[in-house]
Amino acid sequence: MALRSRTHASKSIIPLRISLLLLLLSTPPCSSSTIIQHGEAESLLRWKSTLSAAASASPLTTWSPATSSSACSSWRGVTCDAAGHVAELSLPGAGLHGELRALDLAAFPALAKLDLRRNNITAGVVAANVSTRASNLTYLDLSDNAFAGHILDVLPLSPATLQQLSYLNLSSNGLYGPILRSLSAMGKMTVFDVSRNRLNSDIPSELFTNWVELTQFRVQNNSITGSIPPTICNTTKLKYLRLAKNKLTGEIPAEIGRLASLQALELADNFLTGPIPNSVGNLTDLLVMDLFSNGFTGVIPPEIFNLTALRTIDVGTNRLEGEVPASISSLRNLYGLDLSNNRFSGTIPSDLGTTASRENFLLTFCQLDSLEILDLSNNHLHGEIPSCLWHLQDLVFMDLSYNSFSGEVPPMSAYPNSSLESVHLANNNLTGGYPMVLKGCKWLIILDLGGNHFTGTIPSWIGTCNPLLRFLILRSNVFNGSIPKELSQLSHLQLLDLAMNNLVGSIPRSFGNFTSMIQPKTELNLPWKVQHHILDGRVDYTYTDRIGINWKRQNQTFQGTVALMAGIDLSSNYLSNEIPSELCNLESMRFLNLSRNHLSGIIPKEIGNLKILESLDFSWNELSGSIPSSISNLMSLSSLNLSNNHLSGEIPSGYQLRTLADPSIYSNNFGLCGFPLNISCSDGSNSTSALIGGSTDSQELEILSWFYSVLAGLVFGFWLWFGVLLLFEPWRFAFFGQVDHLQKKIMQKICCMYAKSE
Repeated sequence: MALRSRTHASKSIIPLRISLLLLLLSTPPCSSSTIIQHGEAESLLRWKSTLSAAASASPLTTWSPATSSSACSSWRGVTCDAAGHVAELSLPGAGLHGELRALDLAAFPALAKLDLRRNNITAGVVAANVSTRASNLTYLDLSDNAFAGHILDVLPLSPATLQQLSYLNLSSNGLYGPILRSLSAMGKMTVFDVSRNRLNSDIPSELFTNWVELTQFRVQNNSITGSIPPTICNTTKLKYLRLAKNKLTGEIPAEIGRLASLQALELADNFLTGPIPNSVGNLTDLLVMDLFSNGFTGVIPPEIFNLTALRTIDVGTNRLEGEVPASISSLRNLYGLDLSNNRFSGTIPSDLGTTASRENFLLTFCQLDSLEILDLSNNHLHGEIPSCLWHLQDLVFMDLSYNSFSGEVPPMSAYPNSSLESVHLANNNLTGGYPMVLKGCKWLIILDLGGNHFTGTIPSWIGTCNPLLRFLILRSNVFNGSIPKELSQLSHLQLLDLAMNNLVGSIPRSFGNFTSMIQPKTELNLPWKVQHHILDGRVDYTYTDRIGINWKRQNQTFQGTVALMAGIDLSSNYLSNEIPSELCNLESMRFLNLSRNHLSGIIPKEIGNLKILESLDFSWNELSGSIPSSISNLMSLSSLNLSNNHLSGEIPSGYQLRTLADPSIYSNNFGLCGFPLNISCSDGSNSTSALIGGSTDSQELEILSWFYSVLAGLVFGFWLWFGVLLLFEPWRFAFFGQVDHLQKKIMQKICCMYAKSE
């Protein structure tokens, strides 16, 4: 058997040698030995002479006449075929400035790929002798350049000559005008991307009729009008349909259900109306469905919940209604769900079992093990919040705010090691104490519990269990007790809102140690997206944190720029004692609101250190003394309220304070004078500098003496006019008895104040 095998091998040697010889003869020479065709190197050098490159390491530095014969091997960005023709010209991100028209494409008959993305190239003047010969170009990427004009002004050749073109990317330029029907002549198109331009026509139906090989259609971030053509059903190989952020109208055509290969359906930020067609349930390969910010009505088609491949569903900001269907639990691969700003009603789908054991915890959302983003805000949902939501280990963002959820946030015997970074439960009807489940949220960055009925004290463990907190909002609840000084351990905290509670005691001096409020914020460095790879691209499912702040006397919602916001709001509580001067160390604060408390003492003279402060409210307290002159240093101040206190002296002037001309911001303060009040200061002794040096007690004594003088005058006048009546002995004794009693109380007050000052 071994011999037979060896003999068989010997007979195979001859044909094997012949095959190897034929293979060697047919193999093209390697690129290192390929010589570029005559004239093509010269054409490239002529184009180079019209360009400028910003980077010193530009590929064009390798293009020189001395090496033109070996351009195929030595010139960076140039690739040749076996015959020495330029087949690819790839110069992405090379810092090139110049014109595309200066490149004579007719000189490169074999050019199949032209990649000039991420440069600063313009179209240039159209050449007089534009080639009409059919081009071999299959790949053209001119994205992220400085092209302006119509699409035909940018294409280096006419659509009729680009019949081999299958990849066209003109995104992120300055294109305007229509998407022309003539583009349909490029019948082999597979990827068409004109996103992030200023195109403003409708979508020609002929494109979908002729582009039967189309896999990606990207026209998002334009001003495209009209409706989605029903002819889209011809593009049965389509995987990406991206039409978001345009001005599309009408309904989603039912024909869209024929796109069996579709994996990304992105129609967000348009003016589409009507119901979501049931035929969407036929898109069994669908991974991403973004329909937010439209005018869709009706219910979510139940067929959608058969699309088990779905990773994200975003139908937020529409007019959808009905209950959240329990069948959503079948989407086990879902990592993003946004049903916010609709009219959904009912409860979060409750458990199918009746026992409380963890094995029977079949709550709908709690079966979505991969869920990372859950936004049900601004709907009509009610009932209790399922406790199992806190056990979703991948959940990062949870927003249940602006609903009618009630009951207590269930306590946990064992606090889950949660991945939550952002929790919004604001504006519901939640009760009970501060949620103990938050002890297990060590990655928490944003917490908004405002507008509920939480009671009890604010726990001191927040400072250690939630060390990464940057935004803590507990306003409009019923929290009582003092503010725990342990909150100062939150070194990342930049916004603290405890307004409208029943808090008592002093403002902790340790608040001056909030590290993140000392240096101004300059970067939007909040986590705001979850990235997942889909096909050959990447889909970023984004969430934007929004935080409600009482900003410049109005309730405003900050979105996106919230990362730059810093400040403290302790208003409408029962806080007492003086304002800690340490707060003036927090130079990155943009607002400080301590109004409607029982704070006393003076305004800290260091208040001028808060250089970027825009809103300051100390109204409705018991503050006394003068307004520090350093307040004039607040150059960004546009909202000020010091009314309803016991302030006195001359109001500082100059700089930004001159623009705050509303006298009501100083109203109901005894003794204030100067602009913008219609009260002149009597003499120089009333100047700001003189009053700043005086102590609080001496100012109070001065006021008290003034009152005593007025009272003495009243007594004298009373005796002068009604002395006759006082001649009656019983009346005389009664009157002077009251006067002696009042005088005794005043003298006791004066003696106590002198003793205190000593």
